[in-house]
Amino acid sequence: MTVRPTPSCLLTAVILWGGASIVCADTLTDIRYNDLVTRLGIANVPTGVGIGIGQVEAPEGANYAPDTLAPYYAGTTFTLLNGASATSGHANTVAFNLCGDASSVAPGLSNVWNYNANGWVGSSWLRVGQGSALPPLAAPATHCKVWNNSWIGSFGSTTNDNDGIRRLDWAMNRDGALAVSGTNNGAGSAAQPLMAYCFNGLTVGIASGGHSNGLTPTGIDGPNRRKPDLVAPGDFTSFSTPVVASCAAMLFDEANDHPNLATNANASKGLTIKAAMLAGTTHRSSWSNGAPQSGVNRGSTATPLDALYGADLLNVDRAHRILTAGEQSGFATPQASSFSAGIGWDYVPTLVAATSVYYTFHLSGVSSELSVTASWNRLVASTFASYTLLDCDLRLWKLEGSTLVSINGDAGATSFASGNCESNSLIDNAEHLYMKGVAPGDYVLQVSRKAGTQTTLPVCVAWYIDPSSLLGDLNGDGLVGPGDLSMLLNNWGANGMGDLNGDAIVGAADLAILLGAWNS
Repeated sequence: MTVRPTPSCLLTAVILWGGASIVCADTLTDIRYNDLVTRLGIANVPTGVGIGIGQVEAPEGANYAPDTLAPYYAGTTFTLLNGASATSGHANTVAFNLCGDASSVAPGLSNVWNYNANGWVGSSWLRVGQGSALPPLAAPATHCKVWNNSWIGSFGSTTNDNDGIRRLDWAMNRDGALAVSGTNNGAGSAAQPLMAYCFNGLTVGIASGGHSNGLTPTGIDGPNRRKPDLVAPGDFTSFSTPVVASCAAMLFDEANDHPNLATNANASKGLTIKAAMLAGTTHRSSWSNGAPQSGVNRGSTATPLDALYGADLLNVDRAHRILTAGEQSGFATPQASSFSAGIGWDYVPTLVAATSVYYTFHLSGVSSELSVTASWNRLVASTFASYTLLDCDLRLWKLEGSTLVSINGDAGATSFASGNCESNSLIDNAEHLYMKGVAPGDYVLQVSRKAGTQTTLPVCVAWYIDPSSLLGDLNGDGLVGPGDLSMLLNNWGANGMGDLNGDAIVGAADLAILLGAWNS
């Protein structure tokens, strides 16, 4: 369908579906939402209350609105910003996946602001093609933290397409928000630039792999970047996209209310939410970002993501674990005795060119998985005529005494069974490590920024290490410390919590194990 956002731009926008599809119980299981409920208890699960989403829809006929009076949207206020509209079936299914009772991970979402795509890219928000004097409008409210784009499109002009994407990225920087956009349906199909090729957001595919996964084309900013960034369940990307967007809303809600986060403004930034979601994904057995598994380059890759699945399947429980573990400060030099929690994140406001930040981890046992993501936004000029982008890398080292030892190459096979210990893309604004079978010992994560003149912007790094490798971490905070000792002593002489050696009684042998793993 064709819509006219401005006198100077002609947008062709397409809805991303072929029929009805909703989030079902299997979806909530697949994205590990039910694990989150089991872990926290339903009364303690964040619902998205206090958070708003912008829902942008290619019109269905003249209609772009969900069924705003439907009973399954109780508690959510819809505001139609491009005039009156009857119900669009597509928009209603997207909204159902965003905030529907019993169908969304954010059923308590407070507000949804609804836009027709032609109005949104035009005078209603982005104002594409209208020059630097007319930047994107202010967000509908300060609590509009997520934008859902379950549509694809193009102006048929790389100039206008880049202007649209740059304006979206500029607004995400301004607002600390997160854009979530679907890519095209159909394996091997051609993607459309809007808005799948944005930098400061997440591009979503389908868990089955039935989506476009072509590289960003020449003429569009950042050519040869891999998309999508991650996948979620759904028959079409229209409906996997709001699954991811609702997770982001739920995490923004938790960032506002959780005792570890509420006083830390870094937790409620879109970049932090993005990094937590990418680091927490569930990787299928066939997942690969192309790192050689033998030879001198074993474990090193310049392509951080899988060519089809990106960082792979959304995992709500792990993303929540990462976020609520709290911010862990890194160091300007490697540390041999100051340990970071095995699950957590750090928002680094200033990473100077040609410098690094380091995090040390102690693994008491074999870690079945180790996942790390570092991400940063691009900075778009206020004229929208140019942009700058940092070049950062990720690398994991073995720490022997106070010496960093490389685990790249075949020698690293004794330290990890498979995956990549280094991610060094020259073109992406995210780097990703995913390793299996990481041996016990001390490791140092290095986040480095290459030399360059790009404007300095924050970098957020998030990580998830299999908690079972952190022997003695009884309270699940990623560290072995006073809280775990208290739990062990409270169960002294009994069976259960604190029985670290498996002899069915908590005693001196277990205490020795816990103290040997102490890293708080």
